[in-house]
Amino acid sequence: MTLNQIVKRIKSLALAHKQVRDFRRGLVTDFFADQTAKYPAVLVQDQGGAISFAAKATSLSVRLYFADLVHVSEDTGDNELDVQSDMVSIAEDILAEMNMGVFDDWAISQDNPLTLFYEGENDLQAGCYVDLTIRTRYTQNVCQIPTDALPSAITEPDMKVYDLTYNASAAEGSTLVIPALAGKKILVITRENNIIYRASNLPGTTEYAFDGTSVGLGTPIGQNGERFLILWRNY
Repeated sequence: MTLNQIVKRIKSLALAHKQVRDFRRGLVTDFFADQTAKYPAVLVQDQGGAISFAAKATSLSVRLYFADLVHVSEDTGDNELDVQSDMVSIAEDILAEMNMGVFDDWAISQDNPLTLFYEGENDLQAGCYVDLTIRTRYTQNVCQIPTDALPSAITEPDMKVYDLTYNASAAEGSTLVIPALAGKKILVITRENNIIYRASNLPGTTEYAFDGTSVGLGTPIGQNGERFLILWRNY
């Protein structure tokens, strides 16, 4: 069950209540400042949550506000109390519906702190808010993840550097064919402890060329046992 589905369900339950005229989602400061809100109203404010691999559940913390306007008169205090009392009753109704067994795709926390409030900065609103946690199943179904490749199928590039020693036989001439180097990236070649440098083609006397399969030398091998040390890595 997604966050979007959770909010839509709370909205449906709230607006189905005959005493609720409006439903909003967002920050309570924006809600109280909005002159278009109709009262009594319900506001849901997201509070974050947690994903548990052990419990196989996603828990979302929300704060539900239940608010109405207070009529300013000589009995403002009594009116405030009346509004808070009514909003607590609506909160009890909505939470009871959310906790109905018919909803088997979420679980509502059983002990939910309730706080009364009175807001007089803009209109005079009063009511209560309830902090609760909604837990849904977390199946960890990687088959449904929209990805090009699963992590287990993603191969990290091998950036290790390997070394290879080659002892020539003088029969190679100017070309060394070393199967272990096929498709590899040559980093350094030393020839009898002297570095030879890479050239794109037609190597000079202290250079070599590599076409991905064979090493072309600028100077042919002159004696048996001439030693080459090659450092290479995978691309």
